[in-house]
Amino acid sequence: MDTIIHYQQFSTFKNVAVKILATNNGIRESKMLDKIKCADPDKNNLLKLVEHFSLGLQHCIVFEKLDQDVLHFMSKRNRKPMEVSEIRPIAQQILVALNALKSMGLAHTDIKPDNLMLVNHATHPFKVKLIDFGLARNISDLKRTSVDIWSLGCSLVFMYFFKHLYPRTSEYEYIATIVRMHGTPPDHVLREGLRVHDFFSVNKTSSGNKFKFKIPTEYMGYKGRMTDWVFRAIGTIDNMLYDHKKCRYYSQMQSTMSHGDSLKLKDLGALHLCPLCVVFLLSLVMFK
Repeated sequence: MDTIIHYQQFSTFKNVAVKILATNNGIRESKMLDKIKCADPDKNNLLKLVEHFSLGLQHCIVFEKLDQDVLHFMSKRNRKPMEVSEIRPIAQQILVALNALKSMGLAHTDIKPDNLMLVNHATHPFKVKLIDFGLARNISDLKRTSVDIWSLGCSLVFMYFFKHLYPRTSEYEYIATIVRMHGTPPDHVLREGLRVHDFFSVNKTSSGNKFKFKIPTEYMGYKGRMTDWVFRAIGTIDNMLYDHKKCRYYSQMQSTMSHGDSLKLKDLGALHLCPLCVVFLLSLVMFK
């Protein structure tokens, strides 16, 4: 578990935060922040590095002190979901951040409400920055680069409902939601999994072995009540693509998409969309 402390620098009298990590992890994250520092963190809504140094077996990263993360902010106001007018500027700012990372050949890979930080909500409401680059990767090292867009979409849904798109009650329910929303993963993917047989049974057919997701009673006698709010609220990806044609912003989305074969981050940021429309567009990016 990383430790974060706050203090005031004697030389500048500025309040800063210090993240204390194991040396290897700390040096790696510091290198990412060094890269980002060259890209105007304030303009691109990215965490600003002050300095970093090693201390024994630990590495310390000093960065600007921010206010609070989005998850903490929502929890403090009685777990009340956020309004569209509150979510929209957050989405736009993080899209700017992702565009900047992409221009540097980087992917964050860990976007979640905990890593979206309000700068100073009292003086600059809903001004946010993207933080925590401990899992950042070079895009060239990834098979797919859409992970950040999809993660942002999931985070926007969380803000709108104050519920996780993928439930955290149990491993089984988590995977069940993925299967129900996206469909069963291809057989060649399941064959490579380490614990696939915990969640899938294998049926022998004339064309070879086929995987089938286990029903609750087949999964170690699981009898819990399945969470299905997301399917009542949104449905599957296919439902979402169909239903959101009814949205009053759909023609605006279609117009944006018609300008080219691919949807760009700046296009998403320019649109005035409800969160579910953003997820609609993000899903198109994901599956193109």
